[in-house]
Amino acid sequence: MSEKNPGSVSHLSHDIQNEIISLLANAVRDIINEIKEAKYSGILFASTPDISHTEQLAEVIRYVHFDFENATVKETLIQFVELDKNNAAGYEEIILRSIEEDDLNFLDCRAQVYDNEAVMSGSIITNKTA
Repeated sequence: MSEKNPGSVSHLSHDIQNEIISLLANAVRDIINEIKEAKYSGILFASTPDISHTEQLAEVIRYVHFDFENATVKETLIQFVELDKNNAAGYEEIILRSIEEDDLNFLDCRAQVYDNEAVMSGSIITNKTA
């Protein structure tokens, strides 16, 4: 029980927080592996301010998952990334770094969608090889 608030219980001890983070990390790794198995994918990066008015990008990957006889189109949120520079160079840097950190091959990317097209209109993100 919490000493500050008698009668209240907190289930977010450090051990529980670490376990939740570990489980979520494993889930994201499983999703990344599923995307790699699908081979081709599309990326979507959408920017939005959070509650503290910090601009952040949401990284979403769209791919087709094949499971024996079924094909399912999946669209999965991978992460939120803080956007330091709200310009084309800042977007490009974060997008390419995110794809590299996810260990995805940009050459397998078949679609690119950005919600802030005015910022990205002067930038060409090409299929760069490592």
